[in-house]
Amino acid sequence: MAAAHFNYFTLFPQLPIEIRLQIWQLALEPEAPGRVLFCFKDGCWKPRRLTAADPHFNPVNDEFNLTLEFRHELLDVVDFELVLFSVSREAQSVACQYIESQKLRRSDNAAMCVFVRGYDTARDVLFIPTAAALYGFLSEHLERLWKPDLEDLLVYRPDPSIVRLAVTPCGLDSVASHLWEVWELCSLELETLYIVANAPENTEQPSEGQHWEILSAHDAAYVWDASAGQMAWHGEHCIDGPLGELFALMETCAAVLPEKFIEMKIKRAEMRAAYMVRR
Repeated sequence: MAAAHFNYFTLFPQLPIEIRLQIWQLALEPEAPGRVLFCFKDGCWKPRRLTAADPHFNPVNDEFNLTLEFRHELLDVVDFELVLFSVSREAQSVACQYIESQKLRRSDNAAMCVFVRGYDTARDVLFIPTAAALYGFLSEHLERLWKPDLEDLLVYRPDPSIVRLAVTPCGLDSVASHLWEVWELCSLELETLYIVANAPENTEQPSEGQHWEILSAHDAAYVWDASAGQMAWHGEHCIDGPLGELFALMETCAAVLPEKFIEMKIKRAEMRAAYMVRR
């Protein structure tokens, strides 16, 4: 059997370090991720005693210093594969810049080039995969107040900091008559509610080194127009197209929003049809 022949760029080590680093970066550094999905799970509401450093701390009466918070850091981390990290020590220097910019850390139980990070309110999406999970999302903080350790106590509950939320069509339909409660729980923080058209039955992390991201469908958005006091479509949203039923469901469920949005003084909100993609 003939020996295989490979062409090597033998002059690469002789290039200036600046050029070599640029080649590593262009060849192997991944693009920054889009909107990453983090799956909601029960048990993220936790009590905490306020301290003097907290803005709502009461120095006079400690009974008012008990709070129930949604702890984002308790959500499961997601994986990111960074092949560049395992190529060479020189390539690692480029990889480390990317790792720092994305706030990644080494995975404890994964291959050398797999990194993880937790939920970031500013850039990520909290995904609620089922109608039952959406019910839990809306009610868990209330049920938690009846647990023995909090029952009959004065508890301050700050709104969870959630800017982007994703649900399934079944989940959306299950709260059609009280969709405004999603915004009520998240207060003014929630800007975008995604409705995922292709959510798989198993929404666990796809495989080691992969994660889910969300992409808007046709850039269509059902947007709250505060000045007109109504929801209005922006972008492509053909009712006769493949997403027609989903767009119609969004309109039906959003019928309860204008009156409540005016009462709640919501200035900015939108609903978007979207797809989940593996990265």
